[in-house]
Amino acid sequence: MDPKLAAAYRECTRRTRAAKSNFYYAFLTLPTYKRRSIYAIYAFCREADDIADSSAPLAEKRDKLAALRARLHAVASGHPSPGVDLALADTIARFSIDPQDLAAIIDGVEMDLTVSRYPTFDELSKYCYRVASAVGLAVLPVLAGGPVTDETRARGIDLGIGLQVANIVRDVKEDADRDRIYLPQEDLTRFGVTEDEILSGTMSDRMRALLAFEAGRARDLIKRGFKLIPALPRHARPFPLFLGRVYGAILDRIEARGYDVFSGRVSLTKFEKGSLLAHTFVGAFLWRGY
Repeated sequence: MDPKLAAAYRECTRRTRAAKSNFYYAFLTLPTYKRRSIYAIYAFCREADDIADSSAPLAEKRDKLAALRARLHAVASGHPSPGVDLALADTIARFSIDPQDLAAIIDGVEMDLTVSRYPTFDELSKYCYRVASAVGLAVLPVLAGGPVTDETRARGIDLGIGLQVANIVRDVKEDADRDRIYLPQEDLTRFGVTEDEILSGTMSDRMRALLAFEAGRARDLIKRGFKLIPALPRHARPFPLFLGRVYGAILDRIEARGYDVFSGRVSLTKFEKGSLLAHTFVGAFLWRGY
């Protein structure tokens, strides 16, 4: 491998490890050549997220996202800038990734610059598609070793939306602290929960019912997303299975706490993730579906 390309992949690996994401643990199940390509995709996604979540002025964030979009165009056309873009360009070419899936990720994080409420689940699903499903759609060709079927992409969309809804349930307090409420307004109305109750962290039976409903929605979508697993080579199956099981375990823990997401952020320890990864790796090779 060209030394500059090797250095670019190493930097993507460093950024992924530094992020301490659940995705990093899932990546460990993959062969090295696929793992480094997913690190390249993750580094791109992380950069987009970091721009949107920074404390910079809105205009500066827009400019930086526009610059990232221009870099993606250069990458997709085979003219990457030096650095991590070299790894992303190599990954796109090697696995026939659709650059539009990566462009959708920028669209998604850009929504967070101005949108803090979603009237309906259909509207929220568009956001979840961009910030989560699109990531999975970019990753799927790496897992599969090339282009995937429309049916597999459809199940990847389900899985991504399910994982993002689980994230939303877990992060209600953290988002409320930034005046963001991702739970659909139509669901708040349905369960009689007000925005003020969410912003103040007020638990009630109505709040529990709302969060239980959203958790159930996430579980159903993740279960549907698992249908893509048989379409992947056996060595790639632990990746989506692990992510689904991690967020399933987080939802189980939230349920055990009576859906109190305001008293502290629910997460799994490194030991718990490692144990789950080991069980998932074995289970993926014995996969029979649901």
